[in-house]
Amino acid sequence: MSEKDPEPSPPVPDTAVSPSTGLPDPETRSIQHSAEPAPPPPPVPPPAFEPLFTLVTNASTGATMHPRVQYLFSDDDASILSHPNDDPNHRAMLVDLAPTEASTWSVQWASSLSPDFAITASQLSVQRSDDASEGDTSMMLRLEGVEREPLDAGGGSRPNSLPSSGSGAIGRENVDALADEFKRRMGVLKKVVAEGEKRRDILERQASSLPRPKTEDEYGSPRGGESAMRGAPFEDEFPG
Repeated sequence: MSEKDPEPSPPVPDTAVSPSTGLPDPETRSIQHSAEPAPPPPPVPPPAFEPLFTLVTNASTGATMHPRVQYLFSDDDASILSHPNDDPNHRAMLVDLAPTEASTWSVQWASSLSPDFAITASQLSVQRSDDASEGDTSMMLRLEGVEREPLDAGGGSRPNSLPSSGSGAIGRENVDALADEFKRRMGVLKKVVAEGEKRRDILERQASSLPRPKTEDEYGSPRGGESAMRGAPFEDEFPG
């Protein structure tokens, strides 16, 4: 090698280009982006339902009877509820049953469809006979209500009611009887109102859990002078 020849450059070491360890593999990133949350678990099926042994107690008369029961499920026709019976001795009552987390049934609310009878209490309990095994049980539905008491201008329908205003002075015993009668009626009224409030609260919660219909702003307001009714597909299909 002559003096004029340039010195050979040092050999370049062979290096292997490897992807950066700080960046994930493109295939891994694709899998991560395509991953979706797991779907929610399916709803728990309702517990098995069997006919209920039902008793209705009229607290006004003290009579207890076994009524005729008709079951309406969520997919049944409920139009029968809009056709009340004209018989004055026929009083219709509506009881809403719902499953619980303990795989049992409970009374959501109970209401009377007759204007002269009001529900004051409702309870669904387990009935077990003495000679039955642990698994041999049945459900018993008990309803209690009061009927409308007629007003008697001649001194009331009860023996301890006050006499009429023209019968003379009011004695101490009559005043005590009036106070007791007032307390009794107020207690009955509180029970009737409590049952009605429970029914209203449950129905309001059920209505709030339903999907809310979209408003005009969610669908998109009409632009310019376009009418909001323009989107109706059958608005002018049958003119006149």
